[in-house]
Amino acid sequence: MAGALLATVALLAAAIGHAAATPYGPPTTVLVAARDLLPGDVLTDADLRRRTVPRDLVPDGALQRADGVLAAALPSGAIATDRHLGEGGVAASLPAGRVAVAVAADRLPTLTAGSRADLIGADHDGRATTLGRNAIVLAIEAETVWFAVDAGDAVPVTGAAAIGSLAVVVLPP
Repeated sequence: MAGALLATVALLAAAIGHAAATPYGPPTTVLVAARDLLPGDVLTDADLRRRTVPRDLVPDGALQRADGVLAAALPSGAIATDRHLGEGGVAASLPAGRVAVAVAADRLPTLTAGSRADLIGADHDGRATTLGRNAIVLAIEAETVWFAVDAGDAVPVTGAAAIGSLAVVVLPP
């Protein structure tokens, strides 16, 4: 019995020594994205899972709990950090000079977050004009699609969407 206990202690000591001696440090637990997460997502426990990684591979600011709103995309398996968080909402990750515009989804083709599109409007005579170039789909909610557009395009895009004359030309990735 004493021999088995001694062997167990020796094995445990060897394992701890090996873990501490790895080139990237001892293992530590971090939170990683359980699925692809998008700007504006409010983090919940279901969005993150625990993973063990070497301590030296953990970035500064790694989150200890699911708390906050994402300002940047967090791909599945990526370590969640405080740099992914922001003030919240779809506008959290807008680049300078861009604004978020909401458009009713019922008249749009099926889009996914990250898709790029040109936004086209028609006047009363049926002539089409480009209202916004290279708009980016920020988020899709139940009945609304949020686009990032140049600030100067926000009014014409919103106006065309309000009267139902907005069309979308989906661009290649």
